[in-house]
Amino acid sequence: MPANRERLWLALLLLGTALLAFWSLGSLPLVDVDEPVYGQVGKEMAWANVSGWLTPHYGGQPWFDKPPLFYWLTALSMRLFGVSEFAARFPSALLAVALVAVTYALARRAYPQTPRAALWAGFVLATSVQFFLLARAAVTDMTLALTLILALLALYAWTQTDRGRWIVLAGVMTGLAALTKGPVALILIGVQTIAFLCLTRQAKRLLSPALWGGFALCLVVGLPWFLGMIHLHGKLFIDGFLEANNVTRYLQAEHKETSPFWFFLPVLIGGFFPWSLALPGALILAWGQGREAWSARVADNPALFLGLWIVLVFAFFSASQSKLITYIFPLYPAVAVLVGRWMWKRPETLARFVGLKMYDVVLWLTLGILLWKYGTRFGVAFTTLLLWSIVLAVTLCYMKLRRTQEDVWLAPGIATALFLTILWCSPTWQVREADVSERKMAAAAARTTPPDGVIHALGFKHPSLRYYSAHPVVYSDDHAAAALDMKQHPGVVYAMRTSDEDKLLGTYGVANLDELWRYGRTVLVRTPPRP
Repeated sequence: MPANRERLWLALLLLGTALLAFWSLGSLPLVDVDEPVYGQVGKEMAWANVSGWLTPHYGGQPWFDKPPLFYWLTALSMRLFGVSEFAARFPSALLAVALVAVTYALARRAYPQTPRAALWAGFVLATSVQFFLLARAAVTDMTLALTLILALLALYAWTQTDRGRWIVLAGVMTGLAALTKGPVALILIGVQTIAFLCLTRQAKRLLSPALWGGFALCLVVGLPWFLGMIHLHGKLFIDGFLEANNVTRYLQAEHKETSPFWFFLPVLIGGFFPWSLALPGALILAWGQGREAWSARVADNPALFLGLWIVLVFAFFSASQSKLITYIFPLYPAVAVLVGRWMWKRPETLARFVGLKMYDVVLWLTLGILLWKYGTRFGVAFTTLLLWSIVLAVTLCYMKLRRTQEDVWLAPGIATALFLTILWCSPTWQVREADVSERKMAAAAARTTPPDGVIHALGFKHPSLRYYSAHPVVYSDDHAAAALDMKQHPGVVYAMRTSDEDKLLGTYGVANLDELWRYGRTVLVRTPPRP
């Protein structure tokens, strides 16, 4: 492929990714429970003094759930765009475009003779389900994935060229990844480095001064903040972050039930859809190439390098007792590279079958579930079917004119992107806003609460109530204590579900509540003044 044409296709790929990431980015409220927390910490940091930028705060109290890098990005975004859903999600959307570019660069470095495979790798990542969702979410996962994959790219380039600039980049990116998630970044990159060098019979390079210089640079970038927090907050930081949010969360289940070891297998299949249908072929091809290079004692083994990262990330988080569906996202770019390579190598009959027939079946099943779940609200399903038919027809005509079969993969990727975009912008989600956020309740509570007043939430702990109301919120599950408080303190504002209101009125003898606002299953009440 000519260089000019390759750059044109890359520019179109990044432009399309930007449209997917930024289109209607601020249309939905911040979704409980994670997005409002990151948004609130970023909001408090944005207009804080220097110490407030150093120590993250939530509700005015030090908050050590995550290191500060994503909070810094969110705060800068809010200073630039103001406090809004768009500003809270802007860093993730921007870094998502960068991640597609880095995935392309990783594929280009791993397989330099196949530029089309690198373009396919970026296309695969950009049109996968979980990438779309995380690109439009105010959470740390996109930031972590970008820093880790940049470190991975630099590390692989260093094993090929032994140039110091690459190990410098690897060290800086690993340090930034540690400032995003914590020590797990250093563990993953460290194990990847040791395992790959040992498996490719380059163990002596572990003693390279450049490698140890990169490790030192990683500590220079990442360690000062942790040491500063230990100095400023001591045991509070050690117990709250290092122990509770890292060691304890890994060794003990965060929720009542421990997720099984195979938890991430269906997560990968669903999150990487529609390209999960190509995973078996891609992994088999990579296994064969990696084994052949290993048997020939070839040090440059991209299939082994990428496969090792996939296995490492998958196994590390599978061994964790606490599991969230976003944990394995850093392996998606490596999988995308292998799938892009397979698509370039195997564009014939199997690609046609998987790309069109299997995807068509799954799409129809998905739309059937939507119809069943939302009843008469089938506008999204109908529109998606129409667009899918148009995309399929245009793709087939394009293939026929060019006499190629590789481009069959355009159909499932574009159709998935259109489907997710339409679903995101659909009025269906606006109607069901109360199921994912307390934005409307918070607005009503803020109108009826004095500027220095406190809002009480009974029966749920959604941080969006604090974020959108801009008031302190006291969360409680104790109905008896709430009933006593209502009887003793007039004028207190309570947010709750209607079922909790019925329980207070019927079981605990609370009467004459002043109903301020009601929306579906949610109600806002105020205790009446004393007679």
